[in-house]
Amino acid sequence: MVRIRMQRLGRTHRPFYRINAIDIRTQRNGKVIENLGWYNPVAPEGEEQIHLKEDRIRDWLSRGAQPSDTVMDMLGHRDLLNEKQKAAWEAKREKDRNRVACKKSLAEAEAALKEIESLGESSDADPAEATAAAQAAITECKRAVSGGRVEKAQAAAAAAVAALESLKKADEQAKAAQAEADAESSQEGESSEESAEG
Repeated sequence: MVRIRMQRLGRTHRPFYRINAIDIRTQRNGKVIENLGWYNPVAPEGEEQIHLKEDRIRDWLSRGAQPSDTVMDMLGHRDLLNEKQKAAWEAKREKDRNRVACKKSLAEAEAALKEIESLGESSDADPAEATAAAQAAITECKRAVSGGRVEKAQAAAAAAVAALESLKKADEQAKAAQAEADAESSQEGESSEESAEG
């Protein structure tokens, strides 16, 4: 099978890539079947960054050559893929975007768990239920990331945030009840002192 992939050339901190048709079993800098263009990521502004031999690339694609992911992006942006390849490329890009959104939701859930744990150390409320809910939400988010299921990840992150909010509310209520109890005990202490004096 032939693969269309990049071969790194250039020097340290100045990469330059050739885009080649190469046998899939050949190592990265091995024997090249055909040079199909180049990519210069550090080209000065105003100079060409990518040069592709479009007719030769279309010929290799029609013969069944498989582009690497990076080359697939280049070809997709330059509209060199056939309909089937373009559909597969767009589906992969959509799945990648969904995974990024899921990872953001996972980060929200993890931040909520950290806040629950730090609040639990100084809180009068019991954090066990909120911690369990946040941990379950993180597990659900991780599952959603692998499948790119954005809605599930967002729902799980919302559940973790809701657990944090309920813990904050319970903490406020516990502190208010403690303040009331302290106020009542100080009033009782004052009235017992007055009665002892009288």
